[in-house]
Amino acid sequence: MKHAGKLIALTVTAVMTAAAASGCGTKATPENLLRDMSENADKAESLLANFKITMNMGDDMSQVTMDANLDIEATVEPEASHGKGTVAMEISGVDVSTDLETYSVKEGDEIITYTLLDGNWTAESTDEEAFLADVGDMEDYAEYFTLSEDLVTVNGQDCYELTGELYGEQFADMMQGDILGLFSGVGVDEEALKDMAFPCTVCVYREGILPARISFDLSAPFDAVLGDQSVAVSECYVDITMIEYDNVGSITVPDDVIAAAEGGTAWEPDASVSDGDSGTASAAPAEQSAALGDDWESYTVQINDTVVTLPCTIADLEAAGVTMDREYTPEDYVINPEEYELAWFEDANGNELTVDIVNMTSEPMEVKDCLVGGITADAWSVSEGGMTVIFPGGIQIGSPVEDALAAYGEPDSSYNDSEYGDTYMWDEDDSYYNGCDIYTEAGTGVIASIGLECRE
Repeated sequence: MKHAGKLIALTVTAVMTAAAASGCGTKATPENLLRDMSENADKAESLLANFKITMNMGDDMSQVTMDANLDIEATVEPEASHGKGTVAMEISGVDVSTDLETYSVKEGDEIITYTLLDGNWTAESTDEEAFLADVGDMEDYAEYFTLSEDLVTVNGQDCYELTGELYGEQFADMMQGDILGLFSGVGVDEEALKDMAFPCTVCVYREGILPARISFDLSAPFDAVLGDQSVAVSECYVDITMIEYDNVGSITVPDDVIAAAEGGTAWEPDASVSDGDSGTASAAPAEQSAALGDDWESYTVQINDTVVTLPCTIADLEAAGVTMDREYTPEDYVINPEEYELAWFEDANGNELTVDIVNMTSEPMEVKDCLVGGITADAWSVSEGGMTVIFPGGIQIGSPVEDALAAYGEPDSSYNDSEYGDTYMWDEDDSYYNGCDIYTEAGTGVIASIGLECRE
């Protein structure tokens, strides 16, 4: 998750780009549509939007998939935005997903961005130009777009569709360079990207001539640049959907967010179970069920007084005292064969478990008919207290990692990182999915996150 901060910067910029690109016109041509969008920029006071980015890449040794999904509200006066969502990331079958939230507000001549990532609030100051993208010259790009003959539907409304390509310099100008910075963070040469063409689709609401969706297909340019590194990119898409205009209230940064950013953390463990100066709570005594297995390959997890064995049903998990967030993961959402969807299960105190809902059949299935194939607990999501989560061998958040190594044996792979904490992974033989992964808090050796996966 080292580069997710760049994702936040891109999110803010992309959304405000869309807010500044609204307009109306009398004739549907690329020239008039783009010109009128710019002319109406001053009329848009606020925006509610959804931002998504999807990426799949890898080499012969590893694969990385990422799906970021954020709902964002923004106001022009005062300049402010608030975004909340998730970054679902899987690295070679290991789930390293996280919740994401951000506030950006203007203070004097600076933009202060507060970001919640991996459980920590941080604050970063940027200049004003990094807050609003420069789309004043967007009408100059009209020659690169073609107006589709048929209308398309976005957010249930008829829209004009413009398709074309923007070259790297134009793309960088439009996005204020943030997306190029995201690429450079994973080893991509910005200079090489500036010479590439970026396929772009702009959808415009027929009623009101307001932007409905801006999409970029970055797969080919990204893959071309990474080709020299023997990394293949199967897909990389950025999609911003504008849902509603001029209906967002005042956006303010909560006092506890500001205080947490000043302290560098979004949560504080109970001092009665604190492990010295560690930021992660040591494991409090918990009554372990005899039904819990000793080894990770038992695929058992104890939640409160109930032990579930993966894969299990949604009902099995909810019987343990947690409820699936059906607004985020609707029961009728269809999961394709051998794919999964993230879900969050919450108890009455606000503690959360991250869960993989999997479909390992050969036919598409609705979420309600699929199985729970993975459960992850981390120190930040179960910090409210009142929830017991124990993994095989009695391992839980706050346990010394030495206890896990003694119970589970030598890991199949491990990574040491003094800045972000160490990683340990166990994989089931002859299975691409099944395994266990543990992440420790940097400098302490205390378990901060543990996940167990059994899909088949």
